Amino acid sequence: MYRPTHTPISPDFYTDPNTCAVLPNPFELVAWNVQKTDFTPYSLTELSEVIPVPQVDLLSMQEARTQDGQPRFFNLPYLMAPNLQRGGRHYGVVTASRVQMQAQAQCLTQSRELGWATHKTALITRHPMPDGQWLTHLNIHAINFVSHALFKQELQTIWRHLAEHSGPMILSGDFNSWNRTRAMTLQKATDQLGLKKVAYPSDRGIRRLNRQPLDHVFYRGLEVVSAEVLSVPHISDHNPLSVCFAMLDGSAGNA
Repeated sequence: MYRPTHTPISPDFYTDPNTCAVLPNPFELVAWNVQKTDFTPYSLTELSEVIPVPQVDLLSMQEARTQDGQPRFFNLPYLMAPNLQRGGRHYGVVTASRVQMQAQAQCLTQSRELGWATHKTALITRHPMPDGQWLTHLNIHAINFVSHALFKQELQTIWRHLAEHSGPMILSGDFNSWNRTRAMTLQKATDQLGLKKVAYPSDRGIRRLNRQPLDHVFYRGLEVVSAEVLSVPHISDHNPLSVCFAMLDGSAGNA
C-alpha cells in the first residue's frame, strides 16, 4: 500500500553553513505525533512561532508529512524515514536538528498493520555532543493493529540496532503502548538498554488509550532539566512532549 520508494532528505542537510557542530548543553527536544498535519507552509518557520516552545535543538515528529524537494522542517535540516508515499507526498517519522547529525538506520517494519495496510517506521540518528560523545536518538512510530507477538518482534528488530551503541541515548515517539501487555513489553525492552522514562509535572495531556499513554521519551547518560506536556488539541490529537536535557557532570554516560 503505497510503500515508499525513496527517503526524503533536506536539500541543505549536508551544506547548511548555519548548522551547529555540536548539541548545546543543555538542549531542547520536542517529540510530537502531528497526525499528518500539512506544515508545508511553515517549512521555513521556527516551531516556536507555531506552538509555545523554546528554541528546539532536536525535533522528533511522527505522522509527519513532507513534499518532494521540501527544504526544511520548521526551518531545520531534516531526515525522514517514510512509511507511506502518495505522489509527491511522504508520511512517516522526521528527525530535524540545528546540529549536525548522522543517519544510522531506517527501520521499516516487516509487518503491515491489519496484515495488509501500512507499515510503520523508525529512524536512528547520532548527534555530536560538546564532550566528544555521540548521542544516539531513536524516533519511532511503533506498529499497531497486529498481534502482541508481532509488536514484540518488531521492537526486537529495532533494539538489535540500538544495542550496537553505547553512551547517551534518547528514544522518543508514539510507541502505541495502548494496553498493559504492550506497556510491560516496552518497559522490559527499555530496561535492557538502561533507559529511564521522562516524568512530567502533569501528564494529563499525553495521548492515552485504555488509560495507557502512547507517547514517551526515554533516556540514559543525561539528566532532565525540565519536561512539559503542551496542549495543542486544535492541531493534533497528540500533544507535544518538550524536554530539556543536560549532560551529566563528570560522566561519560552509560555504556
